Amino acid sequence: MSWIEEYAAQRCAESKEFAEVYAQECEKMDLAMALVGLRDELGLTQKQLAHLAGKPQSTIARIENGTTSPTVGLLTEIATSVGRTLEVRFSSGEAGRASLRTAERATTLSTMDNFLAPAKREAVAQPA
Repeated sequence: MSWIEEYAAQRCAESKEFAEVYAQECEKMDLAMALVGLRDELGLTQKQLAHLAGKPQSTIARIENGTTSPTVGLLTEIATSVGRTLEVRFSSGEAGRASLRTAERATTLSTMDNFLAPAKREAVAQPA
């Protein structure tokens, strides 16, 4: 577990509000990475995928950068436009979440971990 994940786990344990917001953001990140992965697998740009789905490119961009929470209907439309189906899974607790993590997420966290200097780590770990 990276120090970022450890920090998030600590904050989640200390604050129910933080835990709820963190869980929501993780869901957005999982969706974003799934959509980017689909596009990469199909060799499509955001614009090309948007055209196939009949949506503006900005819709795809907002999903991929986590600034929107797409509806199941929208995700189904995107999936159908490229000959795929949308699968929804219910899991329990951290064990379920861990099983859904992707290699891209681990790489992203590792990159962030390596990028931040130790001094910044300490500043993040010290709540104001």
